[in-house]
Amino acid sequence: MTLTYRPRAALAALALAGLIAAGCTSSSSSMTTAPSSGPTLTGTWATTVTFQDISARMTWALTQSSSGVSGPVTIALPTGIVLLNGFLTGTLTNSSLAYTISVAPGGLPLQPACSGQLQGTMTVTQTTLTGPMNLTSSTCASPITSQTLTMTKQ
Repeated sequence: MTLTYRPRAALAALALAGLIAAGCTSSSSSMTTAPSSGPTLTGTWATTVTFQDISARMTWALTQSSSGVSGPVTIALPTGIVLLNGFLTGTLTNSSLAYTISVAPGGLPLQPACSGQLQGTMTVTQTTLTGPMNLTSSTCASPITSQTLTMTKQ
């Protein structure tokens, strides 16, 4: 197998690294339990994210326990190259999911020393999650500070 250096993909990965990179801190929240008739977030959710004219697939593999939601987050190029490995924690209250995605050192394969956090609050339905994703802290420079996502249950 021959590997070809792709400057555009590398640049996109560096841009994403800057977007995501931040000091990993934790936050706690005391919110109410989601009603049993409310949305269930357990499952795989996906969307396309775009930065510097590069499109990548963001996937959240979520598990819900009462009002708590957590699971791994990945962003990968269509070629399969992983740009980000992170972990989401959140709280579901009625039809609102407040979340934090933490990316530890090593979570950005092309910039392994970088780390960071993204946060937002999504509006939840049975099949979609819609809302902002904002960079809240970063150990690397980032050309992107926020995006609006619409994730679809797979």
